[in-house]
Amino acid sequence: MRRVDAPRHSARLLCCWLAVLAALVVPAIAAAQSAVADGEFVYRARARDTLIGVARRLLNEPRRWNEVQARNRIADPRRIPLGTEIRIPYAWLRMAPEVATVSAVSGGVRDATRPLAPGQTLRVGSQIETGPDGSVTLQLADGSEITLQKSSVLRLEEMRRVSGLPATHDTRLKLQSGRLQTGVKPQGDMGRFEIQTPVAVSAVRGTQFRSGFEPDGGNALTETLEGLVAVTGTTTVSLPANFGTRVERNGAPLAPTPLLPPPALQAIPATNGLSQLRLQWPAVAGAAGYRVQLAPDADFHSFFIDAESAAPEVDVPAPADGNYWLRVRSVDRFGLEGQDAVKTLVQRRLPATPALAAPDPGANLFGDGAAFAWTGIEPGVRYRLQIARDAGFTDLLVDRDAGEAMDVGIDRMPPGRYFWRVSGTDERGESGEWSPAQGYTQHPRAPTPHPPEFVARDVQLRWEGEEGVRYHIQVARDPRFGALLLDRTIDRPDLSIPRPRPGKYYARVQTVADDGTIAPYGEIRALEVPVPRWLKILLPLLAVATLIG
Repeated sequence: MRRVDAPRHSARLLCCWLAVLAALVVPAIAAAQSAVADGEFVYRARARDTLIGVARRLLNEPRRWNEVQARNRIADPRRIPLGTEIRIPYAWLRMAPEVATVSAVSGGVRDATRPLAPGQTLRVGSQIETGPDGSVTLQLADGSEITLQKSSVLRLEEMRRVSGLPATHDTRLKLQSGRLQTGVKPQGDMGRFEIQTPVAVSAVRGTQFRSGFEPDGGNALTETLEGLVAVTGTTTVSLPANFGTRVERNGAPLAPTPLLPPPALQAIPATNGLSQLRLQWPAVAGAAGYRVQLAPDADFHSFFIDAESAAPEVDVPAPADGNYWLRVRSVDRFGLEGQDAVKTLVQRRLPATPALAAPDPGANLFGDGAAFAWTGIEPGVRYRLQIARDAGFTDLLVDRDAGEAMDVGIDRMPPGRYFWRVSGTDERGESGEWSPAQGYTQHPRAPTPHPPEFVARDVQLRWEGEEGVRYHIQVARDPRFGALLLDRTIDRPDLSIPRPRPGKYYARVQTVADDGTIAPYGEIRALEVPVPRWLKILLPLLAVATLIG
């Protein structure tokens, strides 16, 4: 019989046990490290589940069922109580890749190689960038919707599902800058959904929330709208609905802060007919600013307007005619955006308000008529002119359809103070806003002197008078009034001057109102000063005497 060396045998047994221990412990250590790095999937045992069966269905390497048993301290791998939580590192699971689908795009949006359009699919590793006017909504395979807002960068880090389980997805998105909002993910999904930023991670299941990252300040923002969100920085906080938090670089999340209440939008008109969209609402206590979004759909998948304002108002170009949804939020001192206020808005652009061109505001017009002109920028618009004696246009003097013309002449306007305005009517028969009213004054035309009367050695000049004016009269030897014989301002509509030498003269009159308004000169009256009768008799006699002498 062969003798066995006891010490050698003991050493050999010790080596065998160490090898077995290493085979068990080393994978466990690796598994623990993998779990720390990649997280764990929680599977809840079903009826008649065995650990070997679960491993065959879910694991890349089914033989690792014993490691799963050790990690979860399962006593009997063939008899697992119903509902038992079995934690498995995601790295061990058999996964199938998934894609995201672009469902809505507005403005400039692209990935690394192309502009994005609805219907396109995006794979893991895609990096999406939105411009200053851009937004995009992605439909994920797990049923979630992600709306990426303007000036944002998002990388699709991981999108996959666990093979063998219909509602188990692993989704990780990295928000490098900007803001996004997630739609509802089905509550029955047993997988993982994370939004990562450079300083924090928001982990959710079955909820609605918003995330933001400010690269300049290094702050990550999370706002929970429904459900519960776990936000992790150097520590983790649970964020219930209507609360938000901020995580600074290398810092812990702030204590959950209540989101500001929604602004009151009741005073904003439901229909806008102007080319500008002017929105105003009451200030919200505690608000440092506001975000205003206008979308063509009730789910806000894309934005026509996505603007920030320090005051409770915005003034932006109006969109094309149609139905829109307006959303306004308050922003607090931490940068957290508050609860949504939503209102439907109809844009039905009316004809643009005409710009009045002539007469100028406060103009003085003289004579019986007046010419009115304005400018418009839209074809096919008919214009309506109103002239009234009062600024409220209750005492109308003229109410005229000018057709598509942009000028109108009015005859026989009596003297007085008037106001005028113009509006446009489009092909649908809808009228735009009246132009701001402008005032002017209609004055009588300056009078023309009557034919002169010659009395003895004087010439008498008369003209039609009017109340409240003075008269400036000129008499000259030439029709251009270069050689003036008389230049005088008087209070009466008549004047007597010494008879000048025989010949042709010219006279004209202008009125000077009490307010200093000077009318243009009236028509010129030619004056023929005749030779006196005695001189007519004397001249022939003088001619005869000259011949005789």
